[in-house]
Amino acid sequence: MHERIDLGKEIAPVLSSRELVRELEKKITDKKVILDFKNVEFISHSFAHELLMYRFRNPNIELVNMNPSVAKMLEVVEQHLKGKGRHPEVKITKKSILSIID
Repeated sequence: MHERIDLGKEIAPVLSSRELVRELEKKITDKKVILDFKNVEFISHSFAHELLMYRFRNPNIELVNMNPSVAKMLEVVEQHLKGKGRHPEVKITKKSILSIID
């Protein structure tokens, strides 16, 4: 039987740090694990990054019942990890403070 972990109930409805993934790793005892996000409202970029890195090392982890914002965060982080993410170009212009006050 597969182990199922309700992240919102067993950890928190807001998952916001890498340390939470490390704590989760200690709870996982089965080879096949289902991480259930049904009671999770939000995940941070850092939590998503750490979780996906853990999942890449342990592909027998299934993620289910994500709300749209959680799914989008995981998608964005996964794209960056795969090198598909694009950062907007930022242009910095230097101006003398005197040119602004004249």
